[in-house]
Amino acid sequence: MESVPTIKSSPHKKISELRASDERVRVVGLVVEKYESEIVLDDGSGQLTVILEDRNLGSGVEVGSRVRVFGNPMEAEGGLELRAEILQRVDNLDFKLQERVREEWKKLEEDIGRN
Repeated sequence: MESVPTIKSSPHKKISELRASDERVRVVGLVVEKYESEIVLDDGSGQLTVILEDRNLGSGVEVGSRVRVFGNPMEAEGGLELRAEILQRVDNLDFKLQERVREEWKKLEEDIGRN
């Protein structure tokens, strides 16, 4: 029987929680700046430069777009940047609701861990 490769999950992180030692992560934020091969995201906890090595990733994304980015954080001059692997527009995502769900999920995980 052929084994199925496992795909490592990409935990959601706030920009302020990112570390260069993190592996693949997922961040959600508002595009506040856009250039040819990078965008700057703001999620309310900080700002992050996202490198778009594949420039097609940024097509259809404008300043003011809400996006979810999967990628790898890396040390850069002046802080961290994220090398994007996947970029999705999520303009209809309710950030406040998402944060509430995230907080409740953390509480549930803590409760389960205590039992």
